[in-house]
Amino acid sequence: MKAFRPAAFLATLLILALGCGRSRTGGQSYPQGPRSGVPQKGGTLVFLRETDPDYLDPGLAYTVLGAPIVAALGRTLLGYSRNPDSNLTRLQPDMAESLPTVLDSGRVYAMKLRADERFGAPVMRHVTAADIKYSIERLFRIDSPGLSFYMNLQGAEDFAAHRAKEIRGIEARGDSLYFRLVSARPAFLYALGMTFSCPVPREVTESHAQDYSQHIVSTGPYDLVEYVPRRHIILVRNPVCRIQPVADTIVIRLGITAENAVAQIRKGQADGGFFELPASEYARLKNNPETSKEVQVARDLSLYYVALDTQVPPFTDVRVRQAVAWAVDQRAQVKVWCGKGDEAHEILPEGMPGFAPGLLYRHRDLARARELLREAGYPNGLDVRFYTRNEEPDPRSAEVIQAELAEAGIRAKLEIVDGASYWAVTGRPSNKFPMVLGSWIMDFPEGSDFFDVIFNGERITQVHNNNLSMYNVPEVNAAIDRNLSELDPRTRAEEWTRIDRRIMQDCPIVPYLHARNTRFYSRRVGGYFYHPIRVLYLDQVYVKRPEARAS
Repeated sequence: MKAFRPAAFLATLLILALGCGRSRTGGQSYPQGPRSGVPQKGGTLVFLRETDPDYLDPGLAYTVLGAPIVAALGRTLLGYSRNPDSNLTRLQPDMAESLPTVLDSGRVYAMKLRADERFGAPVMRHVTAADIKYSIERLFRIDSPGLSFYMNLQGAEDFAAHRAKEIRGIEARGDSLYFRLVSARPAFLYALGMTFSCPVPREVTESHAQDYSQHIVSTGPYDLVEYVPRRHIILVRNPVCRIQPVADTIVIRLGITAENAVAQIRKGQADGGFFELPASEYARLKNNPETSKEVQVARDLSLYYVALDTQVPPFTDVRVRQAVAWAVDQRAQVKVWCGKGDEAHEILPEGMPGFAPGLLYRHRDLARARELLREAGYPNGLDVRFYTRNEEPDPRSAEVIQAELAEAGIRAKLEIVDGASYWAVTGRPSNKFPMVLGSWIMDFPEGSDFFDVIFNGERITQVHNNNLSMYNVPEVNAAIDRNLSELDPRTRAEEWTRIDRRIMQDCPIVPYLHARNTRFYSRRVGGYFYHPIRVLYLDQVYVKRPEARAS
């Protein structure tokens, strides 16, 4: 028999009390827009999501739809502003007292942890520099998808290969931390602001090595009360966090399709959700004066693409990969997304340092695609498996691409995978998936976040692999490695442009869209805004006071 858990019992009562069919507006009227209305302290917010997040464990979580939850539960040494009118991509101190002191020509970073940072229940103790060191070393033990961001630490390679008991490049003395790098890496500062580096307590992670996502110990504005896969996640105010949220409780209901979520938000049964607005709903909501101000549209510096496994036939042949590129019509994908994005013919999106319009495959050319297939030895076309996840609009994007490829003679059999496990499944090279639908959202505003993570062959891992195309060209790897250490931002950006064009010649991926992020919220809530790194700060969202009724 399971032990009685008061917090879980209260969480279940909360779910029942909220009710799935009951309006939360109570017939009240609220002003429109995210910055309108007077915030009410406390209250409960209800958000909806179609699938489970990949993980809540900060060492493993790496999807844009789970990012707001992970950021609500954990904080990092460096972070980003919660003020929508400020520079949202500029690093600032969070758990650290100040930005680090940079020493030894960019190879050493020294910083100190704030004295008032604490773990939440049940640990309830001070966060130390040793906790930060342990948490980053833990990434190597659990095969985190974020390993590449920390591999330049002195001793990281030895630690990863089990030749050392610790990463000697992380030195912890009380509340003081020293990070020593093999070579200067300007982007390393951003790694200290990624949720992979959130501190976790050894005493809990080691006793819940396989299910830490259900036992998160918070350093963020919210504590995790309960996570029941495919049902709900419940967060409550963390009383020991220095950053206090506006709302007391957040309930995230799981298993709600995007269409049903929109309907529930419109009926006042929920406050928002972590999903892309379906194309069928986007125009209707955006053009309706009653809902237009609650539709949020933001450029998210993203890349949506078809990944072609360069180590699995038939895509070992560059001509076959190029045939796919000539067969895909990016204009059709803009229509699939209902105009929520721009055609992508390059890797870096506009707004990233190093962006330049792609010069290859700019117009669909079926004759060229068929010619390349004949040259590669496929005069009658070929058959291939094509994988996508079940979250909109990916299935529709894949279906359109499937039809386009068929016109060129590439018969793609579509396989749809559950969104909660999609990245784990496609991130195992041993599965040898020849063609998958991939996406990448900016982690930080530097080209290395795209090129080093998803195209550097030295970063290929056996689990949680981000290089879905298995692209591994020594010449390109070396160019990426050199540019990682370039200190001049302009020179670094110019080199990312050249690397972008070099990779597109090899065509390991077929870019099709730089998307815009869309969300829909209830009129009763405010304080939300799209954050290009954290996506959404849940602690800033509030319930508005109702408008006074006219007498």
